[in-house]
Amino acid sequence: MNQDKNSSELIICFDESGKQSSDSIQLMGALSVPGTIYNHVIFEELHNLNKSYSLHWTEYNGYSKAKEGIEKLFDLAQPLAPFIQFNLIHYSKSALSKQANMFQEVYQSKKNIVNDTIYTKLPERICYGLLRGYSEKSNVRASILIEDSTEYRDKNLGEKMKNYLNIHSLYRGESFVIEECLYRKKGEEIGVELIDIILGIVGMILDNSPVNSNKKRAKVNLILQLLKDNKLQPFLNNLRVFELKDSNHLEEVNFEMSKKLFIANNFNHYTNL
Repeated sequence: MNQDKNSSELIICFDESGKQSSDSIQLMGALSVPGTIYNHVIFEELHNLNKSYSLHWTEYNGYSKAKEGIEKLFDLAQPLAPFIQFNLIHYSKSALSKQANMFQEVYQSKKNIVNDTIYTKLPERICYGLLRGYSEKSNVRASILIEDSTEYRDKNLGEKMKNYLNIHSLYRGESFVIEECLYRKKGEEIGVELIDIILGIVGMILDNSPVNSNKKRAKVNLILQLLKDNKLQPFLNNLRVFELKDSNHLEEVNFEMSKKLFIANNFNHYTNL
């Protein structure tokens, strides 16, 4: 990213969780952090964490090295937490598909308009929420980093996000410019790994369903441990979660209450940690 002395660099890392209609919780989200802080030399060890550990929430099953890696991620990122903002949207693909029945006579397949809604409108709303409201003197220059996937490239997600957000900025008189949207391979960008883990944790807390497998028990126990050790809360303090309702408006979730219910439903395990 090119940065002049009168601009402020912002890094945005984007990901999603629960892509399938059958998944109980479908989330899309991003984090934003000032680039000068994110790339500071004091976080060199954090950025190098990918070299020693595979950080992926979906694959986590309690394996000791994976657990160690996630715990180190939160330890090393603690000084970064006050400068990070998280913006997440909880949506239902099946609900959107049902609403899209009204377009059956217009399009050959409603699947296309559902996917276009998910991969254009939702990322735009998520990232716009992290970019809006800066003073006109801020001159924010942002880079968006997305985990690389054939699916995203086929949808041309990066170019769409860049164009739609810059149109938003111009139309609404905001002070940000999206300079680039870049794809990052798995294990290449620690910020993308962090939003992946946060999405997985938030999804499990919102779902709060009975534990029915050893893999799920390992994930629940790790979340409880991170909460009890106060390693997770500094990140949750700057987190906002919205639900896309049937009327297609976004309503903010009281995530703190969801977290308390999650602990309550697993209180025996929480107290025994």
